[in-house]
Amino acid sequence: MNHSNKQIQNFVFIVYSFLFFSLSCAAQQNNGKIKGNITTSDGEPAAGVNVILKNSKYGTIANEDGNFELNRVKPNTYTLQISLTGYETAQQEITVNENETTTINLQLKVSNKELKEIVIHSNKANKFADRETVYVARMPLKNLENSQVYNTVSKELIKEQLATDMSQVHRNIPGAIPGAAGGGSVGIVSRGFTSYQSLRNGMNSAAIAPEDPINIERVEAIKGPVGTLFSNISTSLGGVLNYVTKKPYETFGGEVSYTTGSYQLNRITADVNTPLDKEKTLLFRATASYQTRNGYVNGDGALWANSYSFSPKLTYKVNPNLTLDIDVDIVSQKYNATYVYTIGSGVTAKSLKDLLPYDKSLSSNGLANYNFMNNVNVTANYKISESWTSQTSYMFSEGHYPKQYLYSAATFTSNTSVNRVVGLWEPDNKFGQTQLQQNFVGDFKIGKLRNRIVAGIDWSQYYYGLNRPLALTDGYKDTVDLTKPIPEISQTQVETANSLVKYNFRSSKLDQYSAYVSDVLNVTDNLLVMASLRLTRAINNGVYSQNTGLITGNYNQTQFSPKLGIVYQVLKDKISLFTNYNNGFVNVAPAPTAPNGDITVLKPQQANQTEGGVKFDLFNGKLSSTFSYYDIRVTNATYPDPANAAYTVQNGTQHSKGFEADVIANPIAGLNIVAGYGFNENIYTKNSTALQGKFATFAPKNIANLWISYKIMKGKLSGLGLGAGGNYVSDSWYNTSNTFIFNGYTVANASVFYSTEKLILNLKLNNITNEQYYIVGTGTPQMLRNIAVGFTYKL
Repeated sequence: MNHSNKQIQNFVFIVYSFLFFSLSCAAQQNNGKIKGNITTSDGEPAAGVNVILKNSKYGTIANEDGNFELNRVKPNTYTLQISLTGYETAQQEITVNENETTTINLQLKVSNKELKEIVIHSNKANKFADRETVYVARMPLKNLENSQVYNTVSKELIKEQLATDMSQVHRNIPGAIPGAAGGGSVGIVSRGFTSYQSLRNGMNSAAIAPEDPINIERVEAIKGPVGTLFSNISTSLGGVLNYVTKKPYETFGGEVSYTTGSYQLNRITADVNTPLDKEKTLLFRATASYQTRNGYVNGDGALWANSYSFSPKLTYKVNPNLTLDIDVDIVSQKYNATYVYTIGSGVTAKSLKDLLPYDKSLSSNGLANYNFMNNVNVTANYKISESWTSQTSYMFSEGHYPKQYLYSAATFTSNTSVNRVVGLWEPDNKFGQTQLQQNFVGDFKIGKLRNRIVAGIDWSQYYYGLNRPLALTDGYKDTVDLTKPIPEISQTQVETANSLVKYNFRSSKLDQYSAYVSDVLNVTDNLLVMASLRLTRAINNGVYSQNTGLITGNYNQTQFSPKLGIVYQVLKDKISLFTNYNNGFVNVAPAPTAPNGDITVLKPQQANQTEGGVKFDLFNGKLSSTFSYYDIRVTNATYPDPANAAYTVQNGTQHSKGFEADVIANPIAGLNIVAGYGFNENIYTKNSTALQGKFATFAPKNIANLWISYKIMKGKLSGLGLGAGGNYVSDSWYNTSNTFIFNGYTVANASVFYSTEKLILNLKLNNITNEQYYIVGTGTPQMLRNIAVGFTYKL
């Protein structure tokens, strides 16, 4: 253990020595500045024009007054170029001297009237197709060059749909549905597997309280097992979510919003950005939200929820080669307790909708869950040379369950009877994740072959400390007759019952040390091959039990995780055929095995995916789509020995296969379409007698999403728009015995919106047909027909 700590200390010393050296070098440079103004051919300011120094990394965009600045420019002679798509490019040679400001005025050969038409034209872009990412492959790689399948939900779509929580955002992910855990985590079911963990800007996150939509630039749903590039801590066998948060930029701007609506919805958000110095090397941005909502079961206040978030961010451009980013996030939510349902053998009903009337809740207003999460993400990007970049990242993420958190379980013993249990968790319940990562990203040629490579090492630690009743079945208990009014449970009743219960504090810590490399090789301009490999050493320190004073279950495991991808661009940057092999793994603790019950060190559970398909980016980006077929084989799954349930067998297998399609289109000006479909079949092919041949729970075979919007681009009604769409989800199994159904649903939504330069108004009607449906995981009923009205003022 001391050796592990020493390794961490050495790694931290190296990282900070590197940063200190970089900052010292920066301090020794005496750079210059370029200031300028761009006008149109009729003398008006030219806003939104691209300004670059050719053959360098310096670049910016002219503001609304046509002014621009390039700061901390190395002394040299450059060619300054201004350009606007579709118009003649202008350029001029300039000289930058040490500690001096070079001033220049340029004219773009376009009139002010034409420029305004260009700005309007730019609004025709396929605004929902935000697929460019540096996180999925851990390097800059275009979607059509990447053999990995991933889907994105952009901030533009989130804003247009007036999303007030992340489950609404997740409904735009093709082939996936949102899920919720009893502790408040929000996740997804993807390719037949459920995950409540996530990434944040590519780093592991404890993710107990969910992100707030106001802080999201883009949601990336990375499909399939992704252990090679993201380890196994924050991934599931079917994929993982990566939340990309908003970043500071060089001009003052932002917006404030207020949303109100049914169920006493009140939501206030703010997003403010400003540079902190004249040179625009120190940039600040902050997002914040506060939201309250009353209950939505029978109008009695059950299922109420309050939340807030605050996320300040700072970017410091130390010099043209070094940039530091600091991103802090505080998210909290308070809501009344929901239940985890168990279906007993005496139940003859076939679905939750048949068992518990939709307008009845087993929950009580006085039982308040409360959790909060703190995230701190620090990243240093350093340009080593024209071919190599260094990225050093640190992530601290910790989620807390304060004393008021209540765990609730409900077991239906018959169609009309249910046993309720509410156990109170005491203070100091927390989950945490710390990660330190160093990546080197290169783009170079060996002979005529282009290589894009990422090589990295990381240390990640997951830990928890939980103070719960010795058995989760302990606590306040009662039996409810569903033919009669459901009695409320007071917090006093829960606290009194739990004062008689024996508690046990448990804690655990898992350290992982990894090294990985991934190379994308251009065999030709059209043929690309990706080969990747991760080596992970997992050190599980076991579980400490305060009740026994012992640490049990500690073990070490080493795992290789490979990845392979091939892309052939039939038409360069337009059509790509791809195939991939992805691996994911889950560490498995030692367990007693037959024939004598000895504790055996088990193998990691494996998930191996093969996939193939086609990606399109046609008509100048107006059509972006992916079609793929995947096959995931899970091996080394554990289950109780049929001959002796006290022993463990590790030869279980599972097979998930399916098809996915997504289309993001902008066929004509103002018309935008987002559509997705997924088919999945997930079966336990070898397992215990009870599971053998059974389908996985909460894994619907068919999932579809659609959103179509049209915005008038010209004329007196310019800025007025309409949107409509919804989701279809087929039935899935609620229990492992495949006897009780989780009801499928079809939900339709529509909106009317109007936007000007400073104001956005949005009227949204959700669940138009009054569909009764539930969220997976907790089985919590969702809102019936409701309306939301949003007002946004742009700063």
